[in-house]
Amino acid sequence: MTTTPATTGTAPPGRAEIVTAVTSVFAEVLGAPDVTADSDFFLHGGNSLLAIRVAGRVGRRLGRQVPPAGVLKHPTPDLLAAHLEEEFRGGGAPPIPAPRQGAEADRRPSTAQERVWLLHQLDPDRLDHLITVSLDVDGVVDPAAFTAAWTAVVRRHEALRSRFVKADDDRVAVVVDAEAAPEISVLDLARFPAPVRDKLADERVRLMRTTPIRLDTGPPARFALLRLADRRYRIELAVHHIVCDGWSLDTLLADFLDAYGRALAGRSPALPPPAVGFADFVAWERDVESSRWPDMAVRLARRFADRPADLPLPVDPVDVPAHEDGDDVTVHAPPGLAAAVERARTSYGHTALTFHLTALGVLLARITGVDDLVVAVPVAGRAQTEHEDLVGLFVNTALARMRLGGTSDVRVLLDRNRDEVDELVDCQTFPFDRLVDLLGARRTGTRVPLARVSLAVQNFDDPGTPAPELGFTWQFRDPPERQSKFDLAFTVSDTDGLRLTVTYRPSLFRRATVAAWAGQYLVALEHVVRGVADPGGSAR
Repeated sequence: MTTTPATTGTAPPGRAEIVTAVTSVFAEVLGAPDVTADSDFFLHGGNSLLAIRVAGRVGRRLGRQVPPAGVLKHPTPDLLAAHLEEEFRGGGAPPIPAPRQGAEADRRPSTAQERVWLLHQLDPDRLDHLITVSLDVDGVVDPAAFTAAWTAVVRRHEALRSRFVKADDDRVAVVVDAEAAPEISVLDLARFPAPVRDKLADERVRLMRTTPIRLDTGPPARFALLRLADRRYRIELAVHHIVCDGWSLDTLLADFLDAYGRALAGRSPALPPPAVGFADFVAWERDVESSRWPDMAVRLARRFADRPADLPLPVDPVDVPAHEDGDDVTVHAPPGLAAAVERARTSYGHTALTFHLTALGVLLARITGVDDLVVAVPVAGRAQTEHEDLVGLFVNTALARMRLGGTSDVRVLLDRNRDEVDELVDCQTFPFDRLVDLLGARRTGTRVPLARVSLAVQNFDDPGTPAPELGFTWQFRDPPERQSKFDLAFTVSDTDGLRLTVTYRPSLFRRATVAAWAGQYLVALEHVVRGVADPGGSAR
């Protein structure tokens, strides 16, 4: 639904207007048309990602900045409206700067892009910034429609037409090519005998994934269609991280399906431009840098100034070079655990991230003997409604500090981590590089400063299955991570049941050790879930 943002700089809205706006946004974001002023955000499936969307859309309608943590702390329209009314009257929510669509003259990168570009200058051939997607396709894919669709997607998103060049002051400048030709290849391998066909397909995929992308010449993305048999294809994508993140992949695939359907039907595959461009996000980020980052810096310094030393993870005596690529272990939770987590989360009234942080904290405390822990958490970084449909690098790394000392009571631990998640979400736009500098952490090689362990709870929207009229279905392949940026990276997803993948450095840990820890994580999560219904229940 299209809304007209309130005029910025005017008198703050009144209580009735706020309640109406919040209730409408709850219904829209949560997909619940029966929402009332007393409806609970968490009872309707709310999570930290949806809280970001609610905050962005409410803020846009009211013309005021709304921190996502406000949604988590005040989870009904009535409670949130009361909180916002007080904030507005006290001047605690500044007006939202007006979008600056098409800021062509000022092409600076975002802070995240600048960080990636600097790393690229140190090693232009590095491959860990190459995001790849592989899709097995059952059905028939029209090569002309495939090419037209990806061309339309590249035309829609300026990030996919961007080059990054060194300016006169040795800083990076972004050049957006209006008519950039996308790199799209279509190969028909079906005529070859199966062994030859498979070898050729594997070689093509290998080249897609191991050929570095030149950021100064572009293009930053490449697409390929491989025909393997009459009704068997593979679609391959390789996109540089400087213009893409996990959320962007969902947008890319959804836009491709839209454009492909148009082309297949004989219509123009051209897609409407997004409400704003990535340059507008960069302009918005600069506004936030001056208006909100100083306060965030104070809060972050307060939380982490006395942080504990590096987590003493017990390493195995392994004979693997330190530069070895990462490996991963995947375990599936017992049937029903995903539903149990959802019930407990709803009953407790907070996000799944709070529960998984608590389980991870219990596990790490058990294997290290430390009860004050810092872990890294990737965050979406899309704090405004207009950013939701953009392709680009928005993702940021935040820190969560878990203090488990003095109690094993599940609800006490959850309460502590709930407050931590609220702060994490509220400060999600503060760049990780600046946090590293703020805390005086030392950078060493490829290791991420400040945290050895990360936790990601995946709840991005599914871009969906191709519609029947498109003539094909697809299935994602899940290639292992090429490199592990953390010593241990825990990734939780609840698609088709709860699944945990732990990516690790083989130079530090044996596979059997990591597999055992993954199993213990699920046990800790079960204890946390049971503890919600059992006052005083232990998480250990």
